[in-house]
Amino acid sequence: MNYSSPSLYQIRLRAPHTASDGQWSATLQALSENRRACDEVWFSTGVSFPPMEWHREHTARLARYAADLRSAGIEPSLQFQATLGHGDAFAGTPEEMAGRNWRGFTGPSGIECVACNCPRQPSFLAYVREMARLYAAAIQPAWLWIDDDLRVNNHRPAVSGSEIGCWCETCRAAFEAETGSVGGRAPRPLPADWERFSFSSIAEVAATIASEAHAVSPETRFGYQHGSWPNDSQLAVFQALREAGGGQNVGSRPGSGAYYDLDPNGPVKKALAAARQRRMLGDPPWIDTWLPEIETYPRAFASRTARGILLEAVASLAYGMNGLSALVMDTRAETDAWYSENILSPLAAAREFLACYRDANLGTVPAGLDVPSDLPLDGVYAYALAGVPVVPGPGRTLGAMTPEDAALKICSCSSRDLMRLRADADARAGGRLPVIAEEPCVGLVVPRVAHDGSLRTIMLLNARIDTQRPLPLRLRISTGGATPCSLHAIWHAIGEPPAMLPLRRDGADLLVTIPELQPWSAGWLELQG
Repeated sequence: MNYSSPSLYQIRLRAPHTASDGQWSATLQALSENRRACDEVWFSTGVSFPPMEWHREHTARLARYAADLRSAGIEPSLQFQATLGHGDAFAGTPEEMAGRNWRGFTGPSGIECVACNCPRQPSFLAYVREMARLYAAAIQPAWLWIDDDLRVNNHRPAVSGSEIGCWCETCRAAFEAETGSVGGRAPRPLPADWERFSFSSIAEVAATIASEAHAVSPETRFGYQHGSWPNDSQLAVFQALREAGGGQNVGSRPGSGAYYDLDPNGPVKKALAAARQRRMLGDPPWIDTWLPEIETYPRAFASRTARGILLEAVASLAYGMNGLSALVMDTRAETDAWYSENILSPLAAAREFLACYRDANLGTVPAGLDVPSDLPLDGVYAYALAGVPVVPGPGRTLGAMTPEDAALKICSCSSRDLMRLRADADARAGGRLPVIAEEPCVGLVVPRVAHDGSLRTIMLLNARIDTQRPLPLRLRISTGGATPCSLHAIWHAIGEPPAMLPLRRDGADLLVTIPELQPWSAGWLELQG
């Protein structure tokens, strides 16, 4: 496993932020005065398909704005925001769609999208090729990320639900030529063959963009924004980016949904989903950058708070991500000054909390019960809230969750139930769970261990609307050479200075008591020695 660390805070912008010099000046001021919350900025290419002249004018501005960022010590990157298109509900004005003169994404019933593109149309591929060359040459971006509209499903109204792939005449003819099968509506191709073909179609779009950008900006790295998929089919896109990008390691930005504080469980549960996607992709060492989608929509006053964003961020780092892709600003909702005060400033203040946690976790993995990929994520999360360490992604597994575990009704658990669940989980793990909470709590407990099994950090998240009283933990110490008496325990909590905690021996174990944790808050324990 590769443990390289990308930039911590990567701020994604939308095209309105760069629509004029005046608007950009306000955005740049907000970013510059919160540098500790902004290491890198992803410029957007826009969501529609205007004439290429629009992109030429846009890239001319972005070249100047990229220079502004570099002067402020911020890396400019690029988000290729529109490839196939999200769906007809996102169609722009006729002027914004005027560059599109090719077939749309077509479903098995013959419905054709007016704002989503067939991935095999030569004119479409020529369009994105020219876009890639224009933007990459002008910006020389550190990264080029392809948006999650590069997908085989959820292009409405053409395909929805379980339907995948473009069924236009071009795609059906290509499928028949490649497989010798009939790609028509009757009979339908075998699902596995059609899935492989459909992913090869979007992989070719990724290769087209990356090869053109790499030719004019050879230092640029490439990444793919994507949602969940139940197997490793999405790996075809990553492989295409790697090959077309000169063999460089590539990045993943998993995630979709959970954009509100109204249900604070959703964004935290999303961290488990991102870890599961890392496992689904096989965790190849050449995908070395894992940035969860930390997003709020429509990025308005009532959408999310900085505290909600931070909780998702620390949970994401706990379960295996190593940076944060944050879409938290939108000039159509609030002013840049509002984002500066209410979102960016608190994120800047929490930088040390997150950065120290990430650095302390280098060379470690989560440890706990294995989470089989067929278990429902809602059930996995409910079970984890009982304080049982679980491993939904890559990690060190000790025993495994069962379907019965995933059926747990956490809100019906008594304090005795919680303690019994932990004891049962530890017995299943052979008495080797790295940490056991010794009093009832409702929240996540995520230990991380080094390759030699030594316990390095423990993240705790209080998922209740009341304060969690001081919580005693039992630590199973495999020290990797350090003696227990030489260990030091340092507690880090959001908005508080680090505090040294006393450790007490109990046979082969150590005991430590975590301080009071505020409602819907998180902290982490660092073991040094």
